[in-house]
Formats: sequence, C-alpha cells, structure tokens
Amino acid sequence: MQRERLFTKDFLLDTAISLCCSLNYFTLLINITGFATVTFGATSAEGGLAAGLYVIGGLISRVCLGKYVEMVGRKKMLIFGLLIALVMSATYFFVSSMAVLYVVRFLHGTAYGLSSTCTNDIIAKIVPSGRRGEGLGYFLLSITIATAIGPFLGMSFGQHGNYDAVFTVGLVMYTAALVMALFLKVPEETLTDEQKIQARSFNIRHLFQFSAVPLAVTCMVFYFSYSGVLSFISSYAADIDMVEAATYFYLAVAVGTLVSRLTTGKIYDMRGPNIVMYPAYLAFFVGMVAFSQASSAWVLLCAGFIIGYGVSIVYSIDQAIVVSKSPAHRYGVTTSTFA
Repeated sequence: MQRERLFTKDFLLDTAISLCCSLNYFTLLINITGFATVTFGATSAEGGLAAGLYVIGGLISRVCLGKYVEMVGRKKMLIFGLLIALVMSATYFFVSSMAVLYVVRFLHGTAYGLSSTCTNDIIAKIVPSGRRGEGLGYFLLSITIATAIGPFLGMSFGQHGNYDAVFTVGLVMYTAALVMALFLKVPEETLTDEQKIQARSFNIRHLFQFSAVPLAVTCMVFYFSYSGVLSFISSYAADIDMVEAATYFYLAVAVGTLVSRLTTGKIYDMRGPNIVMYPAYLAFFVGMVAFSQASSAWVLLCAGFIIGYGVSIVYSIDQAIVVSKSPAHRYGVTTSTFA
C-alpha cells in the first residue's frame, strides 16, 4: 500500500519558516549581551537579563496564547506572530537605552514563542499520522540547521561590533518567513461552542495539556543536563587542555542530531516508541559519562556525537507521542505545554 505523501509544499514551507525564525534567534542570542555592553555600557548581568527576557517572553506567549491558535486560526496566528517579530526586528536599530532594549527583547520573545508554537502546531496537523515520527524528525532539522548556522552568522557579523548587520539578519529572516506564510494552506479546526469557551478560559486545565506534562518534564531533565554541557564547554575544555578540540564539539553534536532525526522517526512509526527511546536514554548517559572522563580529543568529540544523538531522539519522539495523544483542537495547547 502506498504511503501518504510527506514532503508536500506546505510541509516544506512550514519547515522553512521555522528555520528562518530559529536562525534569527540563534544569531541574536550570542550577540545581544555584547550589544548591550558595547552600546550602553551595561554589565554582564544586565546584558544577560536582556538575553533572558526573550526566553521569558516566549514562555509567557506559549502558555497564554497557545490555546487561541485553533480558535483564531493557525495561519492567522502564525502571520500575526511573524508580523510582530518583524516589527520588533526593525526596532533594534532604534533602541536608545537598556530599558527600551528590555521591552523590545520581551516583545520579540513573545512573538517568537507564538510563531514557533504555530509552526509546531501546523506541522502536527499536516503530517500524516502514520508518518508523524518521521515527519517531526525532518521538521526539527530546521532547528538543528539553525543551531549550526545561526551562531556562525552571529560571530561573523558581530565579532567587530557590526550589530546593524546582525539585526539585518532578523529583518531578512522574518520578511522571508512572512512571505512564505502567506502561501501556506493550513487545515483549520471547526470548534464547538464548548471548545470555544474552553479556549477563552484561563482555567489551568485549559491553559495546559496535562497529558503532555510527564514527557515535557522528561525532556526538561535531559535538556537541563545538556544545557550545562553547552554552557560550560569552553571552561571545561580549558581545564582539560582541549580547547582546539572543543571548537568542533558543537559540530559533533549537530552531526549526532542529524543522524538521529534522519533515522529514528521511521523506526518509531513502524515499531513504536520503546525501541528508540530506551537506546536514546542509554546513549545520553554514555555520552555524558564519556564527556566527563574525556582524556583525548576523539573521546570528547564522540561524546558530543552521542549526546546529540540521544537528546534529539528524546525531544522529537516525545513530541510525536504527546501530539498523538492530543485531540486536534488542542494541538496549540499541547505544543506550547511541551515546548
């Protein structure tokens, strides 16, 4: 029997939109503290707050706005989020103080949170249910590619203080994303009166999809450990005298992520989650142990590959599971709860 088509025009457009949004996020992330320090004489803590407000804005928008995606319309909410993000990207050129920067970062994060919730919601709807693991794995490659290219763009443009070029990346990315969103054909939900009442409610039962919470917590535990590795890789590499090898660590992680997302989704669709999840847990554990005991460059890079392989499976397969357990009219809430 012929399998349902995966790589449709809308699948490719939604993935490209996600790539554009994520590219801007990572390009800005590594520069915003430096921009605050150089331009306004901010301390590292103040610059860090400017970076963190973006994440806080994204978190709040996911919790408060995710439930409106199906009620208002997936495409309309995506276009709204991208439009606000485009406006905020232009505002960086005119920031005149740290207070203004804080507001811009918060609102930009809010727009990014809404846009990313919508792209995840849309992909969950348009991917055939029988190929959900495979489809989400391919879709999440957009973020993998962005984590590799975004920091490179950021360092290339920002290393000499050319922050206007960094901000221009945001304008270009969100303009492209907005244009592509206009050509998306997105299946929408017809909500019952009861479902509309739930969508308008701020009752905690309607703000979160509680079936997604256990796997969301699982991912949080893994990414808590993973973020520690990424945050302290530079100082750790200096301590073990492997600074040069550490420059390729992110590449090793990206390769491991790429391999996992190209292969494990198909296995999940055919055989179920256990056959991929348990090896992923083991791989992540082995990778972390190898990382902590690395005595040579090849051990450090292999650890990066294994860590990337394991953690990417946990995220993509867990997301496929929570979406599969959610009713279609709650996809927005489910993806916002999980993310």
